[in-house]
Amino acid sequence: MADTMHLSVISYAGELFSETISFLKVFSKQGELGINPDHTSTITMLEHTDVVYEFTNGDLHSFFVTNGLLSISDNRVVIMSDYLLFYDDLNEKEEISKLKEAKEAYSKAKNFERKSYYRDLIIQSEAKLRVIEHH
Repeated sequence: MADTMHLSVISYAGELFSETISFLKVFSKQGELGINPDHTSTITMLEHTDVVYEFTNGDLHSFFVTNGLLSISDNRVVIMSDYLLFYDDLNEKEEISKLKEAKEAYSKAKNFERKSYYRDLIIQSEAKLRVIEHH
């Protein structure tokens, strides 16, 4: 049984992130997904999510990615997304404000299209705030 796996985030522009890790947690369209070494092969769609990863020494880190695809095979985890933000790229006060505004707009929205738009903004801000909380 392996102790580690390799995590890569790639986009059209190339590789955005690459590390050897011991654990990964993301939110897929189906819900929260925890990934350990030797995880079964999987492909799933990601919703705006914080990606929490652990090094073998127990240190936890995280970053934010927009919608994308996650692939797991042979202890290699690949996230395909065009947008990645690290903790240093985020502003807590700004995200709290965006979240509050999106929730208010969601509650006032009348049609499905507008509700979906604001739901998407809520999910993004909540994921970004979880990245901030991890640090």
